[in-house]
Amino acid sequence: MSEDGEVSSAAAPLVNLTRLQPVAITSVWPTEPHHFTPWLLTNADLLSEALGLDVELESREYKVGKFSLDIIGHEVATGTPVIVENQYGSTDHGHLGQILTYAGGTKPTTIVWIAEHFREEHRAALEWLNTHTDPSIRFFGVRLAAVTLNGAPAGLIAPWLELVVKPNDWEKLAMAAASAGAAGPTQTQQLYQQFWSLFEPRAKEKGWTNASAPAQNWWSMPTGVSHAIWSVSYATFGCRSELYFEHPDAEINLLRWQVLNARKEEILDVFGDDLIFDDLPNNKGCRVEARLLGPKIGEQQRWEEVLTWMLDTQARLRTAVSRVGGVPSLTEDAALPAGEG
Repeated sequence: MSEDGEVSSAAAPLVNLTRLQPVAITSVWPTEPHHFTPWLLTNADLLSEALGLDVELESREYKVGKFSLDIIGHEVATGTPVIVENQYGSTDHGHLGQILTYAGGTKPTTIVWIAEHFREEHRAALEWLNTHTDPSIRFFGVRLAAVTLNGAPAGLIAPWLELVVKPNDWEKLAMAAASAGAAGPTQTQQLYQQFWSLFEPRAKEKGWTNASAPAQNWWSMPTGVSHAIWSVSYATFGCRSELYFEHPDAEINLLRWQVLNARKEEILDVFGDDLIFDDLPNNKGCRVEARLLGPKIGEQQRWEEVLTWMLDTQARLRTAVSRVGGVPSLTEDAALPAGEG
């Protein structure tokens, strides 16, 4: 501010600022079951971003006894079930009961309640559940809205998913450890978490993940195709960077793998190095992987080398697969073109 009380030009914003304006969600998705739920099913990345987890949504109207759950899916990193219940308007006791009923019938680790408005008593109920249930179970409350920019052309609308209730994982883990007399994470688990905390910001900068550093030897990331993941890990031989097919049906995994195996030379040419195309005949899954022999998680002096290798091989593998048409999404109804078996 200048001596005469005027704001100096140096303090003025460098861009034109405006405000977000709410839009009735029914003008975007007229109904919850027939419009919003199908839309969310195909936009799992937005829900992943809100939750801070990588989730894949698989199907809607999933039967639980005589009732139908809005959406079921799984967490990419662990493969554990994720359930989602959607609701227009304010939260109510009926939907809270439905969520608990569906949880009992699906045994999920992640339970998501999406609504326009969360009443304080229902927010408190989710927080209580996060504090008093098993540490592996997480309850999320997500507020749904639609917004536009003040003065923007008609039709320029964005979805808005705001996290209003989330689990306090550290508190739950501490309570579980105390009640079980446990000593907490092992030294090796702590090393993995420290290592992945270095990987996390670099992977997020590339848009590969929404998850947080795990205390385990692998990090799985979504491909955009259900039951296919990008993954980096420590293994007995050293380190692995891969595309892994993990569908419950082994035949689907093999079909998807065969599509890439048929384009092996093209993929290798773009990748620029050796890759192992392994159909894992004694297992259900299949993979395409790069290997770095030698490093162990305890060799902290090699962490930067490993991080650089993981980021580089993942980037090149993703590019190579993209060049031949992307990650195959074949299902049990698909048949391979002649000559690609």
